[in-house]
Formats: sequence, structure tokens, C-alpha cells
Amino acid sequence: MSFIQRGLILGLFLLSGSSFASTACSNFFLAGTPPTVEASMTSRTTEVCHTEYVILDSGVTKGPLYSAQDLTAAQVAGSETISRTGSFHQETGIPAADRSQDSDYTNSGYDRGHMTPAGDESTIASEKESFSMGNVVPQEHKLNTGEWEKIEQQVRQLATNLGSVYVVTGPAFSDSSIPTIGKDGVAVPDYTWKAVYEPGIGAAAYVCTNDDNETCMVVSIDAITTLSGIDPFPALSSTLKANPISLPLPATAK
Repeated sequence: MSFIQRGLILGLFLLSGSSFASTACSNFFLAGTPPTVEASMTSRTTEVCHTEYVILDSGVTKGPLYSAQDLTAAQVAGSETISRTGSFHQETGIPAADRSQDSDYTNSGYDRGHMTPAGDESTIASEKESFSMGNVVPQEHKLNTGEWEKIEQQVRQLATNLGSVYVVTGPAFSDSSIPTIGKDGVAVPDYTWKAVYEPGIGAAAYVCTNDDNETCMVVSIDAITTLSGIDPFPALSSTLKANPISLPLPATAK
């Protein structure tokens, strides 16, 4: 079964149209428009606005459906002046019944994989916010500390070069039998993805299999929407969504 064919099997959610979520933090989204999410995925969702990113979390998966940023060169410059000091904590902006706990990951075999990375945050306070349990998914350690971290670095370099980029990051599930971890049943994704819009140029998305093979590639926005059920940039034209720009991949990525 091919990479994209697997992505068509959205067993966790039945595809039944899409929905624009309301938002209290439009500044993080391209044209102020939040991602569209398959309507059946919007049950028990909560938006939480932080200083430099926003999450839409699901009480079904007990994690983010997406995390979004307007990543600027100034923010990246600020991030280079601070040290990593955060520790993982509960996301109090999410109803208690819909949260994951730090303990869900203990001895699970998975890392707490940031969607918006701590390395993007420009102040100590905003870096601490990135350690919200609402901003992480179960991620294979080799991926999290390998190709995924390199992709995060590549995106920061793009923001530095271009002045700013819009970024939406999330998980994708491709099997009707979704593994979970912890007493709260945190869903383990098959993929993690990061969509990038370069202003005035176009968009594409990185997508990686959530395993120790570290298989990563660059695909179109249409492909990531098919894979995840989420359109990260609904304000873009159909032409831009169908035609991915070239994004730099780590040399070892497949």
C-alpha cells in the first residue's frame, strides 16, 4: 500500500464535509483564516491561544489536531538568545476530561513530540508555553530527535531568509485500529506533518512516517489535506494547493 493510499484510510474519523472553526487568535493564520477541519473531527475540540502559537485540541485523540504559527525572523532571532528551560505541564485551557497528562507518556516508548517546537519561541515565557501537553503527540524518539528536528531547523532558516512564514503542524492517522498510550488513551499518529506557506511564493508540506525509519517527503497542500483531513491554508487558491513549492529536506531524508 502506497504512502498516500494509506493516508486515504482515515479510520478514526468519517469524512463528511469540512468546517471552518471559529477563532480567537486569527493573527496566527494566513489571511486570518483558521484551517478547515473535516466536520466529523470537530467534536470535542478546544482552541487555546498562546503568545506565539495556537492549538486546536481534540478530546477524541487527547492531543492537537493542529498547531499554528506566523513564524517571523525576529522570533527566530529571539529564540537564539534563550536557553531551553521549559517542562511539560497540563493544558488548563482544555477541559480536564479532554486533556492528556505527562504521565500518559511515561514508559510508553514514545517522546512528547512538540508540534510547535520550543526552539521557535522567542522568550522564556513563550518557550514555557510550548511545553503544554496540548502541543504534543506521541512521536518515535528517533524521528523526534532526528529528521523531524532537522525539518524544524529548516523552517526556522526559511523564516530568517524570508522574514516570515506561516506554519501549521499536526498528526495524521491512517488505520481504523489506532494505538493509544496512557490511562487517558492518547492516540498515536501514523504521521506527523508540517505545512509551510512562503508569502508571495507558495506552499507545501513536510510529512514523516511516525516510526524509526524516518521516512520524510515534501507533498502538496492537497495531499496533506487528503492525508490528515485538515486544510492548513484554506485562503490559498486551488492552483497553489495542488502544486507544491520546493522545500529543503534534510540530506538523509527519503
